[in-house]
Amino acid sequence: MTKNKTPQVTKANRKRYEIPNLRKAFEILEMLSEERGGITFPEMLEKIECNKTSLFRILMTLENMGYLRKNAETDAFSVSRKILSLAYPALCDANIIEESLDVVRNLRDEIGETTMLGVLLDNECVMVEQEYGLSSFNFIGKLGMKSPLHASAPGKALLSALPKPDLEKLLPKINFEKCAKNTVENVQSLKEQIEKFSKLNYAYDASEAVDGVNCVASPIFDAHSYPVAVIWITGPAHRILESEFDALGKKVLASAAKISERLGYIA
Repeated sequence: MTKNKTPQVTKANRKRYEIPNLRKAFEILEMLSEERGGITFPEMLEKIECNKTSLFRILMTLENMGYLRKNAETDAFSVSRKILSLAYPALCDANIIEESLDVVRNLRDEIGETTMLGVLLDNECVMVEQEYGLSSFNFIGKLGMKSPLHASAPGKALLSALPKPDLEKLLPKINFEKCAKNTVENVQSLKEQIEKFSKLNYAYDASEAVDGVNCVASPIFDAHSYPVAVIWITGPAHRILESEFDALGKKVLASAAKISERLGYIA
């Protein structure tokens, strides 16, 4: 191997260069990210192929580094907020968040409902920033919260803005899980919605991701006319009325356009 040069890796020899315990560490992080209540050491032994000593060492290393935390009462491990320091740069350019903060806040002030900013990750929309609504009761998510593409306004806003080749690659990967009473259940129905929303430049959902919760969203574009983020409002269905979706959509669209312009997008 030439000095200071990356080894030639092919599909045939890729496994040869893997570090097994490093792979296990990321498998653990992925597993814990899906468990809100955390997982105990014995439960993890049953869920993941790893010997007891190695698993314990991996958990201790991640906990000592601050990426895991352990509940003193239940002994369950869960992912800490420190993981966001790694995730943010990968999810989106920090510039997107910086250029969006005041717009997200102003939209929240104008409408009064919780306003969120998200990005596309695999087959889900991941929330990276939010401003809490002004009412005493609001829908609030945790940073890193995932919204299904087929069932949420932000997800459908992103899908409707994707170039056709990217959309066609992504659609077969979507799992049409029933999230709420009005969730779209097949790809044909989703395509019909995408076609409609692509003309409007905003999207909405009425109790499709969460029963009793409505959302209105609009995609954000970069200088290359690619949808790099999405902004949306979310709140109880009795406050975000279906009859007001179009009026609210235009307001969310105006906010998205302002951020897009800052990112160099030319309509």
